[in-house]
Amino acid sequence: MNNLTPLPSDMDRRAAALADVRQMSEDLHNAHAEIEQLKADLNQERDRCVMLVEDRNRHRHDALIYRAKLIELATSMANIGLLTVTAQELVRVAQELTSNGTPTTSAIDKLEQSYVAGSRKAETHAQD
Repeated sequence: MNNLTPLPSDMDRRAAALADVRQMSEDLHNAHAEIEQLKADLNQERDRCVMLVEDRNRHRHDALIYRAKLIELATSMANIGLLTVTAQELVRVAQELTSNGTPTTSAIDKLEQSYVAGSRKAETHAQD
């Protein structure tokens, strides 16, 4: 037994080839559409990356300003602490001096006398 398969006719082969060409054309068109969509997505993602980088730079700049202000504040607070310690020492010394009841010195007495004398002169000139 011979197994004879009929050969496709020339018209059938052309129809099959035309169907293949149409399918390839559709696939090519779909591929171009997908490529265009991927390009649009890529541009969108690039824009998003640019926005993220700008946002990061803004936050970095704000952080640097914040850090500088914190350092300035810490320095001021340290200076205030040092001034407070110095002031406490001065107040303690002043309290010790006033609590001892120190007698007036001769320089203070002379200053008092010159003040009184100056006041008297001013009174006499004012009366004239």
